[in-house]
Amino acid sequence: MDTMSRYSAAIAVSRSGEGQYKTELDPGYLIGTAINGGYLMAVLQSAALAESSHEHAVSSSFHFLRPGTGGPADIAVETVKSGRTVSTMRAVLTQDGRPTVTGTFATATLESSAVPEYAPTAPELPAYADCAVFDPRAEESPASEFSRRVELRFSATSYHRLTSAGADPVPELYGYVRLPESEGAPEDTLAFLPMAVDSLPPVVMVFGTWRWAPTVELTWNLRAVPAPGPLTFRSRAEMVSDGWFDENVDLWDSAGTFVAQCRQLARVGR
Repeated sequence: MDTMSRYSAAIAVSRSGEGQYKTELDPGYLIGTAINGGYLMAVLQSAALAESSHEHAVSSSFHFLRPGTGGPADIAVETVKSGRTVSTMRAVLTQDGRPTVTGTFATATLESSAVPEYAPTAPELPAYADCAVFDPRAEESPASEFSRRVELRFSATSYHRLTSAGADPVPELYGYVRLPESEGAPEDTLAFLPMAVDSLPPVVMVFGTWRWAPTVELTWNLRAVPAPGPLTFRSRAEMVSDGWFDENVDLWDSAGTFVAQCRQLARVGR
């Protein structure tokens, strides 16, 4: 029996040449007709780290050029700079000969035992089991399999904001995100972070019903190696205007350590 988890298999890449990789994008990560951006980021990260001499992608920036779909894809990775402390990698994922997403990575190796001199405190939330299960994508017709690939739970206030369209229009959400046991293993938590920062319902949903909100650019930073278990999230927007919004996501691991921060610019869904 293959010991690789379903998630690890979904983000795996195989080397096909110098700086060249192939992958098979899993259609289970489709939202509607487009592959989730966080999944694409995780696949690109797999290729970038395969080329780097460092273990971690500490800063990653992506531009989404067109929707991806399930099926074969090619990834080209260029080492822009190779350093003893930090290396810079550039990766492009293409499907049918057309670029879908580009990523630039600063890779380094973080010490898992590092103790922060200063770090933000995790928000106080009810226990994981006491938070509400909700994903608007599960109500799509046909139902999105994505809602079974990533498990989301929300605080009572956040759940009210998401399910009572416009009743409490504050673009700030709190809860937990994790890989279900059927999808991943405890050691997948680190590789899951690119998915986690871009797997939440768009925060602008507090102003109305669920709509697809395509990401234009996203940058996220790895701040610490996460402990296994559910990740606590805080998602918020600073400004929504003229069809654009920003979304900022912070993540803490099961030990309360601040592990990732993300900021993206996206279009308000039509």
